[in-house]
Amino acid sequence: MKISCKVIEDLLPLYIDEVCSEESKKLIEIHLTGCSRCSEILEQMQSDYEPQNNIELNLKDAEPIKNLSNAWNKKLVGSMLKGVASTLFIVSLIFLLVYIFVGIQIG
Repeated sequence: MKISCKVIEDLLPLYIDEVCSEESKKLIEIHLTGCSRCSEILEQMQSDYEPQNNIELNLKDAEPIKNLSNAWNKKLVGSMLKGVASTLFIVSLIFLLVYIFVGIQIG
């Protein structure tokens, strides 16, 4: 079965990260033995791949998301506190009105 270079190019990052299936790995390796172009692409990808830098970049990229999450959580807590305070106020008001109304009826 002949696999196109485009398919192999799509699979190469998975191959480099060693997360593709064994079957895909074998197909890639068979293709690479007969295709110098894809072999060169693989070599270039491997030379560009620096795991430590990628981790640092990913952490930097995640910082705005972390800040957004923190802001969201603060707003969520604030909204919950406002909801609890509003509920307590309304329940207290109802009890007060019932107390006044029942007090007027009795007296």
